[in-house]
Amino acid sequence: MPVLSGMPPTLAPARSRRSSSHRAHVVRGAVTACLCVVLLGSLGPPASAGSLRVPRQFFGLHDKSMQAYAGVPFGALRLWDSGVTWRDIETSPGVYDWQRLDTLVTAAQAHGVEVTLVLGQTPTFYSGDRTKPPADLAVYRDYVAAAMARYRDFNGTRGVAAYQVWNEGNVPQYWSGTQHQLAQLTQVVAQTRRLVDPGAVVLAPSFAVRLASQRSWMATYQSQQLGGHHVWRYYDANALSLYPAETIGGRLGGPEDSMRLLKTVEEMLARAGVPTATPIWGTEINYGLTGLGTAATPITEKRQVANLMRTYLLGAARGLARMFWYRYDWASLAGGGTIGNTLMSWPGSPTRVTEAGLALGTTEQWLHGTLVGRHSQQPCRHDRRATYTCVVRHAGGVRTILWNPRHAVRVPIPAGARYRQTGNGKPTRFSRAARTMRVSYLPVMVESPR
Repeated sequence: MPVLSGMPPTLAPARSRRSSSHRAHVVRGAVTACLCVVLLGSLGPPASAGSLRVPRQFFGLHDKSMQAYAGVPFGALRLWDSGVTWRDIETSPGVYDWQRLDTLVTAAQAHGVEVTLVLGQTPTFYSGDRTKPPADLAVYRDYVAAAMARYRDFNGTRGVAAYQVWNEGNVPQYWSGTQHQLAQLTQVVAQTRRLVDPGAVVLAPSFAVRLASQRSWMATYQSQQLGGHHVWRYYDANALSLYPAETIGGRLGGPEDSMRLLKTVEEMLARAGVPTATPIWGTEINYGLTGLGTAATPITEKRQVANLMRTYLLGAARGLARMFWYRYDWASLAGGGTIGNTLMSWPGSPTRVTEAGLALGTTEQWLHGTLVGRHSQQPCRHDRRATYTCVVRHAGGVRTILWNPRHAVRVPIPAGARYRQTGNGKPTRFSRAARTMRVSYLPVMVESPR
């Protein structure tokens, strides 16, 4: 969606030219297809898991300012709209300027944050249109190989954990090639990973799923075969932009609507033959987007806190392996406002964290432990009144997290519970006489003994 100077002395020069011998090696080796999908344990469990533990890397976001590290806890960073696209890095044929990407990766390493790099878009000297693939796929292969070789061991440890083939392949603003051409790029990344950095994750192109036409385009991509092998054999995880419609039935779209989109896409992936165990990453999400690049309708800070918390809670419960918030560091549009309505920092001032940004830390704390489902069902089920209940078991007891996105309801206080907590992290004690509590759109956590 809408895009530190200095270098450690141990790093290689930021600008490099690929050698003819290196290119020949990659081209010769790439004729062998990568037939094995490397489903790393860190990618997360399938969405059908009855209970699960949520890793730190699940909590992802987009941030090109490098200011989020000081204000919010997160474990994964997706580099898109960060000045490190293919066309930013390859400045002339065969010449790469890694300086900005080096800086972003070094900062992430210093904070123990996993990096995902999006590999598009095409430099002008390979195509007059950045949204189209180059005529010669060897130049894309060479760029991918150069990136993987540089960041498989960077500053003495892994620099980039995952490489994403392209951004939003079904949105013409980012990709105007065909599904087959996009599948060819996916195959190139998988083949190159096999040769250069077998430990890296290959992430499928991301797809917007708000519109039926977008979902149909994605399904065609997923149904393809290349060299007699299904396209899903060339990636480790799928990726979705889970923005819901701006308004649905006269109300603003929210996190539960995003999860309904996710369910629809999961069914489509299954029909296309994609194994159900294939992880899914939520690579972009926010709310209020008009689809026109215009400002979203503003909502209260309390509503923003609720949007953020429910997004990560539901994403974890649905078994998403990563959830990347778009974005931490918004800038105001020319006419005021931002494209999304839920903000982690103040527009144009990324050092000022909002209440929603602070609530990310609270959500991560709430999910520390085991998120439990009943009878092998997914956690965070809702009842007939649309009240959601998440149960997290941990060494000190049980956390029960509740909300109702549509109504204010009263629910029984769990046995033994002494206090409740909302997004601000401050506990409020129950009175001795209290037997029920009010629950509405803002999640509340109740701590009980085991």
